[in-house]
Amino acid sequence: MKEVICPKCGIKMDFIAEAESDGVKERLIRYYYRCPACGSRLKSSEILIERDTSVVILKIQK
Repeated sequence: MKEVICPKCGIKMDFIAEAESDGVKERLIRYYYRCPACGSRLKSSEILIERDTSVVILKIQK
């Protein structure tokens, strides 16, 4: 994983993964960098996982 520097304050940013779910069919996972000093965020990517009875669909958004 590469080191990302905050464009606002110049401190090394943390890599964060966040997941949310509707509880039934969809789950969204967000990956982003967050500055521990100023809270600034840089989006890395998102993955949407959709489930049906026999199919799983992954949609990767960058």
